[in-house]
Amino acid sequence: MPIQTPINAKPKKNSLIVCAGTVTCHTVSSMGAGFTVFKTYFNQNLHHENRPGGWIAALQLQLDNFHQQKQEMPAYSRLAKQDDYLGGVATVPDKLGHKGLSFAKTLSEQDLQAQYKEALRGAINDALVLQRPLFIQPLGIGVYGWDPELAATFFAEVICQTDPEGKLDISIPIFNPTPGSSNEKFKLHFASEMEKSGYPIVQ
Repeated sequence: MPIQTPINAKPKKNSLIVCAGTVTCHTVSSMGAGFTVFKTYFNQNLHHENRPGGWIAALQLQLDNFHQQKQEMPAYSRLAKQDDYLGGVATVPDKLGHKGLSFAKTLSEQDLQAQYKEALRGAINDALVLQRPLFIQPLGIGVYGWDPELAATFFAEVICQTDPEGKLDISIPIFNPTPGSSNEKFKLHFASEMEKSGYPIVQ
């Protein structure tokens, strides 16, 4: 199981690129920093099943259905393709706003954490099915307010549970890890948790 946390890295050839979805933005165009990588690598707007309107229309439909309370937000969806890449969107709850992926009126901390792990598990399982390297950003540690060390713990836990045989090549890109930043805290804590689990990070 080669697992890396490269700095400002590009995805490996044939990767499944997974970026963070949203439960707060109403349009794909308003999705911000956490979605920049996705928009960069899938700028031709090709749906992985060649649906009309491309991945943008498919993701917009998910947002519309969610905000109109027609359909709960999927924790993970494979949506895009371009060159030799496939693209998926993993959506975690907004911790600061206490807004989850379901329409439940009250969500406990346990509910939010379960939804977070479900998003991660979906991405890892898809990469296993596809037999492709997984390139997945840390999820929810920006404006959604997830503690970066808790997020790193979830990543380590779900990776070890979902891929116990270590079949996957996983890259978790760390962008601009300045000292004390959320990205730096995630990187260090994730390495520590994986070491404890017997899966040291490849430097």
